[in-house]
Amino acid sequence: MEVNAADIREFLQRELPPGSEVEYFTTALLEAGRRYNRLTARRSDWLKYSARKNRLKQVTRLAWNLASALTELDVLSHDDLACRIGATKIDEFVGSLVILGQNTGDLGNEVQKDGRARDLAEERWISELADIYEKAFGRPAGVWRSGSGPIRRRGNFYRLLEVSRPTLFARYGKLSIRQIERKLKERRKPVGWAGLVKLN
Repeated sequence: MEVNAADIREFLQRELPPGSEVEYFTTALLEAGRRYNRLTARRSDWLKYSARKNRLKQVTRLAWNLASALTELDVLSHDDLACRIGATKIDEFVGSLVILGQNTGDLGNEVQKDGRARDLAEERWISELADIYEKAFGRPAGVWRSGSGPIRRRGNFYRLLEVSRPTLFARYGKLSIRQIERKLKERRKPVGWAGLVKLN
């Protein structure tokens, strides 16, 4: 079991109303941490965004080309292939390739275009924990406590991030308030904005 599982459970039991689904939310937070660790362990695979964009473009091109080639088969070759694998299989395969090409194309368009490479593992972890927090606590995730006063105090969402830190988090730096606030602001953009794609 993860080192921080007991700390997460204790925090939720203390902060959530009695009767809340503490075990459910504890499990969800631990799963989010595992996903962060998996992405971070393979950081070199995705950190170079230009290479990532090129790989997505390549898959998009191959998917469209293969779908096109299948639809352009001569009638004799099409019938022979249909006899071997079934006519519906050909149509299903072409349809799947079209869907694949559309989605890899969209993902490629969403990849960062310039500037310093963003820590996507951290961004996705923050966004996922914000979703969990809002379901558990029934209010928007935010860094600061509500209320007026001369001293700003960090609220429950920030404390949840602290207690739920994945085991590999410290290797790549401290928890940045600026990063958290930026991700929370992006989550509140209107519908239609190209949001995050969760990796499993």
